[in-house]
Parts: sequence; structure tokens; C-alpha cells
Amino acid sequence: MAKVLSLSSQVVWGPVGNTAAVPALQERGHEVLQVPTILLSHHPGHGVPVAQPTDVSLFKGLLASVAGKGGLAGCAAVLTGYFSSAGQVAAAAEVIAGLREADPALVVLVDPVMGDHGRLYVAEGIAHAIRELLLPLAGVVTPNCFELGWLTGREVTGEESAAAAARALDVAEVLVTSVPVDAGHLATLLVTRSGVHGKTSVRKPHVPHGTGDYLAGAYLAARLQMPAEQALGQAMQRLETIIARSVGGVLQNTCRDT
Repeated sequence: MAKVLSLSSQVVWGPVGNTAAVPALQERGHEVLQVPTILLSHHPGHGVPVAQPTDVSLFKGLLASVAGKGGLAGCAAVLTGYFSSAGQVAAAAEVIAGLREADPALVVLVDPVMGDHGRLYVAEGIAHAIRELLLPLAGVVTPNCFELGWLTGREVTGEESAAAAARALDVAEVLVTSVPVDAGHLATLLVTRSGVHGKTSVRKPHVPHGTGDYLAGAYLAARLQMPAEQALGQAMQRLETIIARSVGGVLQNTCRDT
């Protein structure tokens, strides 16, 4: 199993950020070093939370202290999610570059947690820093449709435009979520150098917060052990199971190949 460094938000109630992604990694036996970029009482979707962003000096200090004790040695992958400042993004990029220098095979998954539903919900400086500093280091990127459009400057309205925008990122693997198919279905597309692979799911009336964070963790957890297309299938199956359990429903086969 692998050692993974995960940089994202942490919440007390309602798993999002690291609180959602880390269990997906641990479930497959991976060792996870999690560094919070912000501490929240709950997801903002439940109302205004009590929030404490991690100061950049503290963020750097946590990473430096672990590195100084040898804790980052042998790190096989890095997952990045929500950032509360552009300074954190710069610090993360510096650490990732150092880890990659030590191990060129380092897997870097960037989940560009920036916005949805047509708007950014982070400061533009953070979004620009993710695009300029982290994307060049990424081997895997997991944007939703809005984030993909913002990163590429392209309109993403469906599967064809999503695939074209994903290719424009020039990243080895792009996993695009919430791609509109029709009134009743959404697609998750995996765009790689070899082609486009997809899973189509039934639109659900109630989906818990944190599904994107969980999928990023589940995909990376599987990808460290198997090829990309197989990892997509396993990650999506796990996500469908988690959603069904979260809403108190019965798991049904609502996900199929596109």
C-alpha cells in the first residue's frame, strides 16, 4: 500500500474535503498524512460555519516538521483539494516539486476545488494559483464542469465539449464530474492519452455534500493499484454505494458505461 499526502479542508460535521477523501484512501489500506487548509464546523451549504483558515506559516510549519522527521519519505502520491489562500497553494507546489525531485514517479492528483453552478466560491487569486502552480505538476485532475470551463476558458455543456476541454488541459488523466447528458442523467468522464472512458448515472434528487472529494480520494486510492479505466469503475461503484447509504436508500445499479 502507498503513503499519500492529502492537503485540503477538514470539517467537524458533514464529511467534505479531507474528511471525505481520506477515508476513501484508508479503506484501501493506504497511509494518509492529512494537512488541513482550513477547519470548519460544517459545510457552508448548511449555513455559515465557524471557520479557521490555516495560517500559511503554520501550514508550511506542519509540512516542514513532518518532513524533518522523515514523515514524507517514500510518499507515493499527493492529493490537493480546497485551499484557503494563494500562499497555501504556493507552499503546496513547493513541497510537491521537492517530492517529485526525490521520486519522479510521484502521483499528483489536483482536485481544483474552486466553484460550481456558474461561479467561483474561492478568491480569484486562489483559483489562478491552482491553475498556474498546481496544474503543471498534476498527473491527474478532477474538476467539475464549471471548474474545467474556468481552467480552460472553454464552455463546457456536455460530453463532447467536456472531452475537448479536458484535452486542452494537457494532463495525463482528467476526471470530469457532473457532465450533463440529458434531463435525467449525468456523466463522469475520464479523459486520458488513449481515449475517453465514461460512466453515466441517474440524476439524484438528494446528493450529500462531499461526493466530489470522496470520488477524488476513491479514484486515487484505486489508481495507485490498477489502470485508469479500472480505477474509474471501482471508484464510481464505491461512490454510488456511499450515496445510497447516505440518503438512506437501497443501492441500485444506476451507473453504466457511456
